[in-house]
Amino acid sequence: MSGELTSVFRITAFLKKPIKFSAVKEAVEITSRRFPYFSVSLGSGLFWYYLEYNQKLPRIQTEEKTPCTAFAAKRKNEPLYRILVKENRISVEFIHILTDGGGAYEYLKSLLYTYFRLNGNTVHSSEGIILPESPITPEEMEDGYNRFFRRRLPPPGKLTKAWHLPFTLDDKPRLKIIRSEIALDKLLEIARGYNVSVTEYIVSVYLFSLQKIYLEENEKVKKQKRGVLRIEVPVNLRKKFPSKTMRNFSLFVLPEIDLRLGVYSFDEILKIVQYQIQTGADVKQITRFLSQNVGHEKSPFVRMLPLFIKSMAISAVYRRLGSNQCSGILTNLGMVKLPQEMEDLINAFEVVPTPPNTHVKISCAMVTFRNQLRLDFGNISRSTSFEMHFLKHLTESGIPVKVLNNK
Repeated sequence: MSGELTSVFRITAFLKKPIKFSAVKEAVEITSRRFPYFSVSLGSGLFWYYLEYNQKLPRIQTEEKTPCTAFAAKRKNEPLYRILVKENRISVEFIHILTDGGGAYEYLKSLLYTYFRLNGNTVHSSEGIILPESPITPEEMEDGYNRFFRRRLPPPGKLTKAWHLPFTLDDKPRLKIIRSEIALDKLLEIARGYNVSVTEYIVSVYLFSLQKIYLEENEKVKKQKRGVLRIEVPVNLRKKFPSKTMRNFSLFVLPEIDLRLGVYSFDEILKIVQYQIQTGADVKQITRFLSQNVGHEKSPFVRMLPLFIKSMAISAVYRRLGSNQCSGILTNLGMVKLPQEMEDLINAFEVVPTPPNTHVKISCAMVTFRNQLRLDFGNISRSTSFEMHFLKHLTESGIPVKVLNNK
């Protein structure tokens, strides 16, 4: 983590009426007591970092111009999530140390439920909501990775270095968000025509857009640098394993096309992506990655290393592998489902992805609510040609797209 590589993401609910701060403040106090495992700060010992319970409520603040800014994670008693309010918006920002999109989403649903009730709105149904008065189960705090870890599994294959967008980095602060709204009914119609899921279709558009930029760049320099285009797509493991943990519990599938084999049509990419996502997200394949990651932590040699050596090693591994293995990132929170009375009080949801690193440069996140899919691009470069190619492909396919202002 750094000032730019913050590991922070945001989920926002756009309400139909302006926010009442007093109700938000009370709702945060009530809701956060129900999620005590988020009231922690980051500590460090001789061998490991650890999370330490501090009873601190998250900060409530107005939105900053730049989203997903860094937490002072190493400061004693610093909360590792925050609530942001502005006009008709309530947002939560979490650092990935605490949880992933699945855990943050459950917190936000509970916060909205409590806020609406305090605000005098009638909400009879609480289906799918973790209620403030409900008991906290031990399973919410479990380490899902350790629970489903299996020893002596063959490791996944090694990956070649991925191609990266050639764009120049913007001046600091670099991160800008380009927001778009996509008509879900038409997107579903097109995706079903190809017999693929919405995620598979959007990942295919992502790869196809990267390929266009790759070909344009090679045309400029008159040299073919054949490379691999690879997208990192998080998978919510709660849908694969019987766990209700609120801690981080996600891994990735990595669909790719290899341009050393030639140029791909969009139909070819769709077939490849569908196969790679479905096979990569298979429980047996996912377990290989899970066991490899947890296996390093359980190694007696690794456990004996002092923390400062572990930190240097992790940084080196990230620079060598984490930065180089993917050309882009796409997060899909999925369909937001709330009681009807709550949905009627909300216009939209949005996910802002964690800021990309200086190699990847652009990351994407999407979420669906009613008949609209919100797709946000987090960009730290000076170019917007990737977003142009991406959205143009959707509109040329007959899918209505609206680019939203960045207020």
